[in-house]
Amino acid sequence: MKEQTKRPHEQASQPGATEEIEKSRWNTFLTEFTRENRGAHTRVEVLGSEVGHQVETEDRPFDGISADIKDTESTVWITFGSTPDDHIAHGIQNATAIRVRQPVGDSGPALEVVAQDGTTTLVQLSPPLAYAIPAGSARESR
Repeated sequence: MKEQTKRPHEQASQPGATEEIEKSRWNTFLTEFTRENRGAHTRVEVLGSEVGHQVETEDRPFDGISADIKDTESTVWITFGSTPDDHIAHGIQNATAIRVRQPVGDSGPALEVVAQDGTTTLVQLSPPLAYAIPAGSARESR
């Protein structure tokens, strides 16, 4: 019997609920998360004893998130930007955990990526309606 794969928005049942994603599911989960949220406005914060609290980017279009977990690698890459000139990437080395928080109220979904040294990267996305293309737009009519 084929295992049923849940979509990112189906992972936790209640708004605001947080679920840790098993490492064996990182790539599948992150691919689907990217597909569902590409274009969302994103805020990335990094918190850790050595780095303090830093806002890495704010209000940039989310392009995607992926994990490199081959061999002993465990790196998560988050990319932003809608054009090549606007493109930036943020890498998290030695990632040990990925958690997703479901949308609640006026906020979109959020990801938390924890590194081996305890540094936590928080990725907060806007809700889908905040960046939806209006009905009747040129892109929609193609």
